[in-house]
Order: sequence, then C-alpha cells, then structure tokens
Amino acid sequence: MKKIIFILSVAATVAVIFHSCKKEKSINNLKGGPTEASYSQQIMERIIGFGEKMNSSMKSGGSMHIDTAVWGLEALISYENAYPDSSSRDFITVESFYTLHVDADSMATDAAVQAVYQLMLDTVDYHLSQIDASMKFLVFCDVELVEVVGNTAYIQATNGYGFNLILGWYTPFGDDDDWIWGLNLGSCNQSPLDDDSDASDEIQYRLNHPAVQINTGADGYTDYEMVEITRMDNCVRYNNTDFYIYDGSDDDYCMHNTELTYRLEGAHQIIYEFNDISNDLYGKIIIYEEDNEGARPEDKVFISIEITDEIITSSLYLHLYKITYAKPYYAVTE
Repeated sequence: MKKIIFILSVAATVAVIFHSCKKEKSINNLKGGPTEASYSQQIMERIIGFGEKMNSSMKSGGSMHIDTAVWGLEALISYENAYPDSSSRDFITVESFYTLHVDADSMATDAAVQAVYQLMLDTVDYHLSQIDASMKFLVFCDVELVEVVGNTAYIQATNGYGFNLILGWYTPFGDDDDWIWGLNLGSCNQSPLDDDSDASDEIQYRLNHPAVQINTGADGYTDYEMVEITRMDNCVRYNNTDFYIYDGSDDDYCMHNTELTYRLEGAHQIIYEFNDISNDLYGKIIIYEEDNEGARPEDKVFISIEITDEIITSSLYLHLYKITYAKPYYAVTE
C-alpha cells in the first residue's frame, strides 16, 4: 500500500463545514482465498472503469445510477488520492456537500458525475491548503447519498485528513505525563510547550500511529464507514458506570498518566474488537466484561479515529469517538 511522501496543496473556493463532531478475527482471514481474490479483481475493475469515465475528455453521452456514482466517487478518490496506511500526529474530519441532477429513475449523466468528481478533488486541495502543517494528506473520503428530492440528489463527503507526521507505537504515558481533559488546555503542569495539545489529543495520536503497524497488505479500501461512540450510546462496562470513553467531573480537569493508560487500552479494545449488532437497539452499545465487544463492523479494518471534546454541563465533560473503518481489497497477480 502506498505511503505518504509529500503533498502540495492547491487552494480552491468551495463551501465546507469543518467538523473537528464478536470476537477478534485474524486480519489475514480477510485476505483469504478464491472468493476474496475474485472480489478484489471485481473491485479493481470497477474502480478503473469508473476512473476512465471521470478522467475522459470525450463526451460519452452515457449515464449511471446514483448509487453507482456515490460508490465510484468514494472508491476512486480514496484509491487515487488517499493514504490510509500513513501515520500522523493529528487528525481531523471535514464534511462537504454536493448536488447532482438525476432523472425520474435516479440516473445521472456521466458528465454531471464528472463535474462533481472534479469539485470533490478541488475540495480536497482546498482543505489541505487550510491545514497549517508542512506534511498533510487525505486519509479517506467517505461519500454517502443523503437524499433525493425531485431531480436533485444531495451528497455528503466526509474527508479525513492527517497532518504532522511522527513515529511511534502507543508511546507509554510517563510518570509525569498528565494532561488536562480537552480543549487544547495543555498539560497539568501548565508547560507553555504543551498548549497545543490535551488528553484527548494525546490518546488520539497514539491510536492513529502505532509503531507496530497492523498491516493488512491491502491495495486499497472501499465501503468506508464512520462509527460514532459516545456516552449517549451506552458505551459502558457491563453493569458499571466506569466509561472507557472519558466521562469526567474532576475539579482540576486533569487526567493523570494512569487514567490515560486505562483510556488508551479501552479505546484499543473499542476499535479492534467486533461489534455485536444484536444488542444495538437504540444506538451503538458495547459490553466489555461479558464478551469483549467493540465497535468494529464485520469484514472491515480500522482506518483512523477522531476524538472530540464536549461539555454537556458545567460538571460533565466527555470524549467522543468517531472511528472510521473500511473493507480492504487486494490486487490479483497472475
């Protein structure tokens, strides 16, 4: 899988919304035998075919279903422009919205889809130009159809961006490695050098760049899915109110190194263990002590996590997790 080397960002004008809001299976099993090879070959052929349409200067006069357009836009942009296997110190997601004209049968012309594709590429360039870092890159592009109203399809793209590259795997929290809960309030010892970080940032960057990389060997990813885990989703230990996702009310807002280690270990479990959808009645529910359940969807692998800070009341402040997964595919060699 390609690794990030360097990206030059080009500014473009576009309206965006910045949003800064089963048992473990062997990764190798996803790579598998003939069925997986056939699937991977089909995925590659679909992406290449869609790319030829999007990059063609000839007017084909063809059309495609809106579902095909949405799938193709996500797969092609992620394949050609994203670096999901690269590590970064920081990570954000950005939402953008687009419209596409469709007919009564939800078909869109190739030319109309091509225009949206180009606008999405311009959007990526614009987003990167707004990130104040020398090293920055697109991690994934998650495209979904919001709704179709009359002859207009409304499309949302959620792009994940990594920046400020570093090295490491779950760097341990040291004896004096204590951080204030969130909002970039820095370390508990109030070092001026730490003002651009906080507890959630410190956990997030460890999760997004393990030194011992879990290498899927994939040539690309499709079917991106963002799973949101919050306190309201009942992400709790079984019969216990001790949240793996931080739920704090300390007067000094300080998370000491032992608690940070506990949250890091809990977040790792949430990310990599599979989710049992049978107990998800009113949202994502994760039960730890009963069956070591996590948030991971079947047949998908972890891409990245964004941890945001939220103040519910003057005495209740939370860490909210947004975890992105995707389905890997593998090039078939003769």
